[in-house]
Amino acid sequence: MTQLSATAAETKKAMASEVAATKTWRHVIQPDADAAANYLNLPPAQGPGEATMATRTDGQVDLLVLL
Repeated sequence: MTQLSATAAETKKAMASEVAATKTWRHVIQPDADAAANYLNLPPAQGPGEATMATRTDGQVDLLVLL
């Protein structure tokens, strides 16, 4: 399983708190599907319909996350 850096967790928390009143779609790139799943489950975890992902030809994963 791919480990996420502490920076990824801190960045997600910062983005979430920055727009606490109004959620905004954000684009995040993760190195693989495991990292993408781990990122989505970091606090605050995404709920149904709050994220979508697509795998690139190089194996990286694009995430669109509602934060």
